[in-house]
Amino acid sequence: MDLTTPAQFVEALKNLQAKGIMPTNLDSAQLRTLAAAVRRQSIFSAETMQTGYLGDIKDAVESIANPKQVLRPGETQTVTEGLNPATARARLQSLLRDTYGYTPAEGIAGTIKDLSSSGRIDLVVKTNVELVQGAGKFIQGNANPDVVDLYPAWELVRYEERDKPRDWEQRWRIAAQTAGDAKALACLEQTGRMCALKSSGIWQAIGDGAGGYEDTLGNPFPPFAFRSGMWCDDVSRDEATEMGLMEEGDEAEPAELDLASLFSTAN
Repeated sequence: MDLTTPAQFVEALKNLQAKGIMPTNLDSAQLRTLAAAVRRQSIFSAETMQTGYLGDIKDAVESIANPKQVLRPGETQTVTEGLNPATARARLQSLLRDTYGYTPAEGIAGTIKDLSSSGRIDLVVKTNVELVQGAGKFIQGNANPDVVDLYPAWELVRYEERDKPRDWEQRWRIAAQTAGDAKALACLEQTGRMCALKSSGIWQAIGDGAGGYEDTLGNPFPPFAFRSGMWCDDVSRDEATEMGLMEEGDEAEPAELDLASLFSTAN
């Protein structure tokens, strides 16, 4: 019986639909100074004041995360309709050019500061899609007692390769020390795996960039940092017990967070 995927997907969409639009003239460094809750509850892009365009980004993210099943006239079977990252990029570039009359300032065309550059749009769309998926995973994985009981822990794993991967094991060590999770630290040293109970403060510590890392997103769920390629897999009770994260017969606990407050609608 699958207790994760359908509910996780529904919760992901609820989180996306609850997000507000936040036009801002702040750059990336300044945005990091905002409370994580504000960033978590908003669709935004550094130095982007155009509310309509931010709404278009939200629509593109929803289309990728939730493609529609459509029955076309004369057909007997539904087909999937929705954007993919490439078509989302083309659509947003077209809207910027034709609807909003955007042209990049001199000297920034094609760079990450250019709102219409492929790199900029790909980063914004991918990050927001992953944040929606990560939020859904977090909500479902902690709100359902049956899921928590069966899968009381997560493992931080690499889903996408990077030419220059960040040292996540070192981040794990620092976050474990910050959170006071000796079992998560021992698990890494003994098994080479970055596993911890869902109730551990290590997940928030990683998201907060414990140790002074400035590329993180402030969330206790993946993606913990921009372009990380890292994600979380569920760890079963048997595995968690075998790795020493919990004792036989221990009651599994969810993350100690107010989910309603964490994902409330942005104002």
